Amino acid sequence: MPKIVDREEMQHGILDAAMKVYAKRGYHAATIADVAKEAGLGKGTLYLYFKNKEAIALAMVDRHFKGMEGRFFQEQMPDSLDTFAANLSETMNIPDEHARFVRVFFEVFGPSFASDAFSARVADFFEQLGDHYAGHIRHLQAIGQIRDDADAQKLGRVFASLIDGMILHKGLFSIPSERHDALRREALEMFVRGLVA
Repeated sequence: MPKIVDREEMQHGILDAAMKVYAKRGYHAATIADVAKEAGLGKGTLYLYFKNKEAIALAMVDRHFKGMEGRFFQEQMPDSLDTFAANLSETMNIPDEHARFVRVFFEVFGPSFASDAFSARVADFFEQLGDHYAGHIRHLQAIGQIRDDADAQKLGRVFASLIDGMILHKGLFSIPSERHDALRREALEMFVRGLVA
């Protein structure tokens, strides 16, 4: 009887293998054969799941943004400014394996930012994130936790940018966790002091 393979699980395994290979060798130097070997597959089997290296890279980015959505777009409104700051801090605290992806992302997709479609896709994610945080800020203003004169929409985008910057710094510059924790804490304390009602 033939072995039943979960297609999605196999694709995730290939993407994990590709991430390891790209982080080690670089995207442009790595080959499909390298990815297949890391995944414990033959090249022919890998091609059943991804038609080429570019398809693997696009799937990696899609998975990355889906993971970010799950972490960033929390449904529950914060009950205080301190809770909001703690949530933001946790969002910025990406695991080391995600931080390693930042370099791969820019190696693979850096030139793609010249494409209007690709840039729009990434910009849309951060626009949605800014809107999401603007909603949290409005809620905190309504319950007297944040000054009424603060512009929720602009602040929402500022927080989206802050998160993006902190994640990029950890990934691009390999900032150790202890130092990254201190930077997150300092940045959020500064914002909290300026927003208190």
